[in-house]
Amino acid sequence: MASEAAATQSVLLALTLVAATTFLIFRFYTRRKKDGGEGGGDGRASGPWPFPLLKRHGLFEHTRAVNSALDEAKSDFCRIAWTMTDLLAATALAPLPEVWKYPGFGSKDAYKETAREMHGHLDRWLKEEMKAIDARPTAGLADRVVDLLSVTPAVNFAIEHKIPLQILQAKYMVVVSNKAQVRVLWFAFITNKVKAGLKSGPFVLKLLSSDLNVSPSNPTLIYTARRTTETQIGAITAKATNAIKTAIIKDEWEALEAF
Repeated sequence: MASEAAATQSVLLALTLVAATTFLIFRFYTRRKKDGGEGGGDGRASGPWPFPLLKRHGLFEHTRAVNSALDEAKSDFCRIAWTMTDLLAATALAPLPEVWKYPGFGSKDAYKETAREMHGHLDRWLKEEMKAIDARPTAGLADRVVDLLSVTPAVNFAIEHKIPLQILQAKYMVVVSNKAQVRVLWFAFITNKVKAGLKSGPFVLKLLSSDLNVSPSNPTLIYTARRTTETQIGAITAKATNAIKTAIIKDEWEALEAF
């Protein structure tokens, strides 16, 4: 009898240990998946934050481009716009983000336009958006916007924060609110492990400018950085839609700043 009781107790103890071990393994992998998982070996692993100089959120002052640097920004803007996918707009009249365009955009002859001509289209578009809400753009607004519709701000940000310059699926957006605020929003994937052929990264970086429709000054970029399991930047911008609409319609930017 005693031996049978001891055997039963040993079996129960073994079953308890198996159950506890199974629970701990399940909990461990569930947390890893929530934090980003392994993501197919592209660096999407949980663990310590891998960017010593990059906080989860903060501010970054961008030095405005002038002269030849501004000319280069206009060329970047032209190239980005003509992807017909990477430059979006969300305005008081159309608060859902859509590809930025102007009358004739996408026609065969329009491809021959110079960066200067494209800048002119942006300038007229901004004036029309301001007129639609009974407002006026401040002098030089188009220059301040096009300066941020270039690769330079993101590259400078990455260099200062020691982020590898493998910036993936960058998406630009011009946001115009009911109260005539004009801001540039930018999303992209970043990675801490540079790899050839990488199409997305385990982290997403967002930059949101201060209001550009004010007196000329160096704009402040409000940034957030976080882990993600998404592999398409469009999925990120889609999740930001409600925050974008709130910023435009109510002129309340807190949710978008924190997104």
